[in-house]
Amino acid sequence: MISVIKQDLDGNETWRYSGEVIDSQEGQITIEAFFDREDMLYHGMWLCKGDRFVETYFTDRWYNIFEIHDREDDRLKGWYCNIATPAVIDEQQISYKDLALDLLVLNNGKQIVLDEDEFIELDLAPQIRHQALRGMQELQNLFRDKVNGLKKNRYD
Repeated sequence: MISVIKQDLDGNETWRYSGEVIDSQEGQITIEAFFDREDMLYHGMWLCKGDRFVETYFTDRWYNIFEIHDREDDRLKGWYCNIATPAVIDEQQISYKDLALDLLVLNNGKQIVLDEDEFIELDLAPQIRHQALRGMQELQNLFRDKVNGLKKNRYD
């Protein structure tokens, strides 16, 4: 098991949970975790307690990607992507600072940018804001290509 620690800009822990490492490569790690909140409709996607999340964190990218699978039949529901600082990964934990901006991609390819107002209000250095916006653009391009034909490698 490995702990995932989501932090605010000041490095304060805002959320912690555990997952199982399913792949580890230079500069990235993929874990499996299970949604532990009550069922909720979230921008047209049902998130249900027990849904399987396949989460990929990168040490050189300004985002992480959660692939969401249904708890009943494991069908792909979509992806939730956090714009965040590159992850810090060691054998016991993954940590990152959340930058508020998110991208939800439904399994039909529809992309929904979330929390833009919160992102605008963050007191970010110009270079961090630039990296975050660049990360969003990379994700939008990645998923535009991904829904047109799934690639062999998970997120390359």
